[in-house]
Amino acid sequence: MWHGVEEAVRGAHDDWHSHEHLAERLALPGFRRGRRCVSPAGEGYFLMYEVEALATLTSPAYLDRLNDPSPWSREVIPSITGMSRTLCRVLVSEGTGVGGWIGTRRFSALGERREEWVDHLARIGGGDLASQAGLIGFHLLEGDSTASARRTEEKKLREREDETADLALLVEGYEREAVEDALRGDLGIGALRERGGAEIGDAGLYQTAHVVSAADISE
Repeated sequence: MWHGVEEAVRGAHDDWHSHEHLAERLALPGFRRGRRCVSPAGEGYFLMYEVEALATLTSPAYLDRLNDPSPWSREVIPSITGMSRTLCRVLVSEGTGVGGWIGTRRFSALGERREEWVDHLARIGGGDLASQAGLIGFHLLEGDSTASARRTEEKKLREREDETADLALLVEGYEREAVEDALRGDLGIGALRERGGAEIGDAGLYQTAHVVSAADISE
């Protein structure tokens, strides 16, 4: 998920996300880890929940939770702006752990050249990128538009319909400059646009603010 929050309530949003929402999600069956990341200027958020399988995000337990928002959720969620939320399959995942910095880029590559684009991005991530100095991970994700489009009570609390991503790549690291360099190199918008056949979004840079695992909730 990528989104903003009305400036006046950012503190309240982070309080809610850390002290209710993350724990609420990680208590559900199939959820493994959740994190909140914030752009350096503090105006943009990237959230990610890791689950056992895509089916976890269409399960009765999860949908029941989405259709019964807590009072605190009903208070905070309407302040979220520009939501882009996509349920994804993992195509490539290299590296270990959680980085202090994460760079993201979203794509739309449809038609005959889609497979070519997926293979190209997989080759970049499947090389030594995740083991370069300052970096610890590369992940290529494929959005499921059908699963992402389900209407729920939580979605109704947001002012606009959620956007979705076709493909997304994530680069994680322990050094901000290394992540930025990765997004300027083979994953830079100029280098990628030279290949043609895809709509390529701007890169986003975020600092990890809070990470919770299922083990933290069960202890």
